[in-house]
Amino acid sequence: MEKIRQTSFENKQLTALGVEPIRLADIRAKLPNVAERPEFYILFLVTAGRGKHKVDFVEYALSSGSLVFIRPGQVQEWSDYAELDGEVVLIDPRSLPHGDRLYAADSNLLALDRWQNCTVLPRAVNDDVLDALRRLRRDFTQFDGSSLDIALVRHEVLSILLRLARWQGQLTTMARVPSRAQKTYRLFIQLLEQQYADQHSLHYYAQRLGYAQSTLSRACLKYEGVSAKVVIDRRIALEAQRMLAHSRASVAEVGFYLGFSETTNFIKFFRRVLGVTPSVFQRRSRVEA
Repeated sequence: MEKIRQTSFENKQLTALGVEPIRLADIRAKLPNVAERPEFYILFLVTAGRGKHKVDFVEYALSSGSLVFIRPGQVQEWSDYAELDGEVVLIDPRSLPHGDRLYAADSNLLALDRWQNCTVLPRAVNDDVLDALRRLRRDFTQFDGSSLDIALVRHEVLSILLRLARWQGQLTTMARVPSRAQKTYRLFIQLLEQQYADQHSLHYYAQRLGYAQSTLSRACLKYEGVSAKVVIDRRIALEAQRMLAHSRASVAEVGFYLGFSETTNFIKFFRRVLGVTPSVFQRRSRVEA
């Protein structure tokens, strides 16, 4: 089965660093004209021009001050960027702090998995972040591969992400959700990302995490406003949409990949969640493309 185009962090000279800051103008000619699923984070602050960018079927209008953030696994399309310019940072997830490496900046604090894909920064935040991104790019031009330079660049990236995390936190309800519910929700989402293609039952996730099903649903209701079962269904449906629109897989192949033993069951599921059959969705997506 042909899958969605995957894009990895391929600069071998920067493997140890895992970070590459660039200007959009310098890579415009290399940008793909098809949908792609990057295996790294993309941070893009627009500094000039107007254009559009599509992430998981949502198209965003961009202008100066727009911040685009793509997570590994999301499907993006550079749909209208000829007049855009800005600062871009590619970030290998392995370059970010994890485990005990830097407790104050662990993944829960950054909460990158909950960032909005596109926001418009207030002038003060925009100016601070733009200055930091330009300084990062200047320091990157002097990168010599040493451990000191690796630490410097990574810490600059972390500082930028922490500053933006504070802003992103103001846009979501996560900061207002009790810490215990936050932990429950994050553990559930992390496991769901690993198992959604094989496990569709709320009972499975509750059992694996050691929570009651009602506990998982309460955590999801506090953060997303829907039950845990709805969160599971939406995640499966999103992947189905991605595959139907951006790969040559058939409806039957997509259903089988996502754990449905019978194509009819997949069709019923897709229609129940999205209100349209997989074949109709696929046909419309390919016409629009």
